[in-house]
Amino acid sequence: MRGVTIRVHRSVRDAEADLEAPGLAGYAFGRFAWIEAWQDTLGASTGTEPAIVVVADARVRMVLPLGIARRNGLRVLEFLGGNVTDYNAPNVEPAFARGLDAASVQALWQLIRAALPPHDAVHLLRMPATLDPPEEDGAERVPNPLVSLPGVRAAGHARSVTLPDSYAKLTGAMRPRFVADTQRRYRRLNEVGPVALVVAEGEAAMQDVLSGLKPMKSRRWRETKARDWFATSAFAGFYDTMARMRLPEGRIHGSSLTVSGIPVASHLGLVYRGRFYLLLLGWESDEWQRFSTGRLVVDALLKNAIEESLRVFDFTVGDEAYKDEWVDTQLPLFRFDSAVTARGRLASIVADLRDRLRARAKRVTWLRGLIRKLAGRAPRPPIR
Repeated sequence: MRGVTIRVHRSVRDAEADLEAPGLAGYAFGRFAWIEAWQDTLGASTGTEPAIVVVADARVRMVLPLGIARRNGLRVLEFLGGNVTDYNAPNVEPAFARGLDAASVQALWQLIRAALPPHDAVHLLRMPATLDPPEEDGAERVPNPLVSLPGVRAAGHARSVTLPDSYAKLTGAMRPRFVADTQRRYRRLNEVGPVALVVAEGEAAMQDVLSGLKPMKSRRWRETKARDWFATSAFAGFYDTMARMRLPEGRIHGSSLTVSGIPVASHLGLVYRGRFYLLLLGWESDEWQRFSTGRLVVDALLKNAIEESLRVFDFTVGDEAYKDEWVDTQLPLFRFDSAVTARGRLASIVADLRDRLRARAKRVTWLRGLIRKLAGRAPRPPIR
């Protein structure tokens, strides 16, 4: 830590140069465009105040896109990005990250905590074990220093599939019955009209994709008795901004599966450093349900990613059963929770009890069903 300084930006725009510092490992979710879009919409709506940490000496070594949110009277230190961000992680120089042992990470965290504004609790969620390296660093993934913090806990995993050089090789490694059923559904859909995956080119086409996707996703949430997030103006505003986003080392990817030019399933995600991210997916129901258009658009996106010579198709967080048919890799996720004040310690006890109940509900079907019933939510149906 000799020679290292810590500075904290209280504005996302003031942190732009550091968030875009060259040569750092990390994710698209930690780039300036993504953080700015979130802060201007969802962050502003919740009163989250940026506290973006920069660790530097002669150059930037690590950037942590943090903020302080107000929740139930608590000041909570967390990552900027909220529930639209799948991976929360620092941007970090690969050599710096690889040179940190657990003791160094703990010492660095104490320096960071001392520089931050007052807060009652720390909740760092969905932290991946490794980070995407910059292109000049090669293909070896970079360790995430924050998962070495004392008290870090495992918190599930994200899943992906390593893409071969042909679609035939991908399907050849999959369950034959699933592949045959998918092909059969394609044939049946083609009997209705010509089927095509249309990838949006340009801002107007991207907005068209989003306009069709919003009602599909809202309907799905209502069907499962979940919250319709698109009814929230700030949530809708984030995705409107995302559709226009310019992303260094990547791009926003919008597409629709169409039948005779009519969208029956749509997706908004991104491509970054050779990895395709499946983020927001929706499909029509009613007469289209029997064709499993959700499955078909994922299959079409996989084929498209292989044609673009991408290396990985990332299904991101979540343990939905439909992913089992495609994935071959798991990325461990972690969380770090720390109480700073007496009020924070009391809130931590309550949150721990709640998390234990949720974790048990994931393993016990009847308990999960009971919780959803008490909350007035229908059982979660499978993807089709």
